[in-house]
Amino acid sequence: MHQSRNLGRFATRASITLGMILAAAVPLTAAAPSHAATNEALSVDLAAGRGPSTLVGEGVLYGINQDATLPADQHIQPLKLNAFRGGGWFSGGWIKDNYQYGAATQADITSIIAQARRLNQVGNHPQYQVLLSDLYGLNGGQPSNTVYPCDNGNCANWATFIDTTVAALQASGLPFAYDIDNEPDISVFWKAGVNSTQYFQMWDTAHRELRRVAPIAQIVGPSFAYTPQARPQQWSTFLNHVKAAGTVPDWIANHDEGDVDDPVTVSQALNSQLSAAGIAARPLSANEYQPADRQTAGVTAWYLARFAQSSYTNAMRGNWVCCMTPNLTGILTQTNGAWTTSGNWWAMRAYADMTGTLVNTSGQVGSTAISASIDSTNRRAVAILGDSNGYTGSATVTFNGVSANSWLAGNGSVTVTVDRIPDQATLNAPQVVLNQTMTVSGGAVTVPLTFQSSHDAFAVYVTPATTSGQQGVEVVGGQSGRCVDVPGASTANGTQTQLSDCSGASSQRWTYTSGKQLQVYGSKCLDANGHGTTNGTAVIIYDCNGQANQQWTINSNGTITGVQSGLCLDANGAGTASGTKLILWTCNGGANQQWSTRA
Repeated sequence: MHQSRNLGRFATRASITLGMILAAAVPLTAAAPSHAATNEALSVDLAAGRGPSTLVGEGVLYGINQDATLPADQHIQPLKLNAFRGGGWFSGGWIKDNYQYGAATQADITSIIAQARRLNQVGNHPQYQVLLSDLYGLNGGQPSNTVYPCDNGNCANWATFIDTTVAALQASGLPFAYDIDNEPDISVFWKAGVNSTQYFQMWDTAHRELRRVAPIAQIVGPSFAYTPQARPQQWSTFLNHVKAAGTVPDWIANHDEGDVDDPVTVSQALNSQLSAAGIAARPLSANEYQPADRQTAGVTAWYLARFAQSSYTNAMRGNWVCCMTPNLTGILTQTNGAWTTSGNWWAMRAYADMTGTLVNTSGQVGSTAISASIDSTNRRAVAILGDSNGYTGSATVTFNGVSANSWLAGNGSVTVTVDRIPDQATLNAPQVVLNQTMTVSGGAVTVPLTFQSSHDAFAVYVTPATTSGQQGVEVVGGQSGRCVDVPGASTANGTQTQLSDCSGASSQRWTYTSGKQLQVYGSKCLDANGHGTTNGTAVIIYDCNGQANQQWTINSNGTITGVQSGLCLDANGAGTASGTKLILWTCNGGANQQWSTRA
């Protein structure tokens, strides 16, 4: 759910209150107070794959500014966003233009196109769902004298709106999906009532016009606020109508913003409703999820863990501070005029590491959920944990099937790193609470962790144990053939690294640790200066401290990326000469960002 931004038209505070009331009105699992227990035992089976990890849940509703210049790349790229939902929203749209194609509608369309282009550059080629009702101006703040689509049975202007706006969007050449209407089961958005005669006139007209103007575009809906469990008859009435009318959406969309709607059970209910209506299975989209009063790192991780095990194809966080504020639905925090990451952002960032193949887990134990994947290309297994009801206390995660993956535990041991993600409005990096080599016994390792606070989230990384063959190697530039070097063999904190002719000196010998550090001299680490996350940040050496600006991912494509920034280790200015300084820069596939190791 999203609320209007204009206090003169629909007070923001009232909107938030309304949203919270509505969220409370559709409970599936009642919220429980924070509770402590002696232990929760969770498990992962790394030998039991369940299909590719598609990062369901890495999507947002709005949260990017009007011209799509914010948030910065380093706040979007690491999340691998694969879904976005927006509709301009800020201008008043078709209604403001007196029900014709005017300046307000054009401004919204310009914004939509800018956002889609930006996301295709820095996201994971996300599906962009255009909210046609927002583009029309039905955003909850519409004037009291609004002419609604198909008022008095007259759908002509609604058809003109669809034809004109969709044609303009299609002319951009960008792939859009079209979400016909938002939350028609809430009167502030649709006063005639869901499943009324006027509602179906509106829906059928839009569907048929979309098929005519954009015949291969995906049609999304009905985007009900209430789940099939909360209102089964509402869903069956809609599905039976669209089946008979030949206006079934290509994607079935709903909102999981009850307290708490479980993506696993809701998606099962959606599929059951489709089957009962005689409609073939199709992609499911939770195009808004997570209630306003549950915006914590732990609950975010819980949703992501459950989405990974659900039948949804994509999902987008709801936006409760809507809409053009560049905070990615509230997971970024503005401090002293600058946008910084929060615990919620880091929960989504850790989930983005859950690549490769999903594996079986214990699912949900009590109110704690876990999902996991294994990725032989990136040489890691990753598990995400979160709790929906504020659990505090100890827990264990047993990784079974470790020995079934020879690349992971070929020497009988693995390195385990546990990142605690506290629920903080400003969080520069997770807290590394465990980083050690563990012996595999009976094909398994058991990892202890503690929910210190009621809204903690966790990411657990299992990687091959470091061997002597990976220590003290040279890091060689693909373009220059020169080595990453500490100039003058300096050991001073803050010394900026550079390219130099390879000599085998200690200042060019790097060890990649289980904690993702690149160490030199045994005690100094490659470091993004000042926790920088912007292009041009100097790459220096500094005393190893385990923080995220000293963590690096050595990727299979030859790049080395900063865990905190998502930016690439880069030879400044594509330089190849000895003395060229090393910096962070947006990954662009350039040869000056290619690196290899050699003994």
